[in-house]
Amino acid sequence: MKRKAARVSDLLEEVLSTQGLRSVTWMARLIASWPEIVGPLLSGKTSPARLRARVLTILVLNHAWAQELQMRKQDLLDRIRRILGNEEVADIRFLVGPLPDAGPAKRECPPGTETTAPAAEPEGIAAIADPETREILRAVARKAASRKP
Repeated sequence: MKRKAARVSDLLEEVLSTQGLRSVTWMARLIASWPEIVGPLLSGKTSPARLRARVLTILVLNHAWAQELQMRKQDLLDRIRRILGNEEVADIRFLVGPLPDAGPAKRECPPGTETTAPAAEPEGIAAIADPETREILRAVARKAASRKP
């Protein structure tokens, strides 16, 4: 009898969950699903940033979009829950600022207002063929880089 081969991303998610890093894998899935959740227009103007105590922080390019999203918060929560199939998020907070990996064409913040430099991607991640596994590893690398020694 042949067994179905497990996907590396599924195994990685299981290992990270057992290490108490379930939110990292959840954020990776959220980031991968973000264009589907918010649509093509908002996916270029927003970015999920972090999940702490069941509160999702979303970076937004400007105050006008933050206000628009605040009015649509319940719809956004419903879409996140429907697409990701769980109750990880109880509330959403919107934070105005530059988006990660936003080039000059996408960035609407004045030059020089960035608060942090984007982290360099660890060597070898770009060579991983499975996009879901690649995104999970990027999220793990970002989380590890943000921890204080």
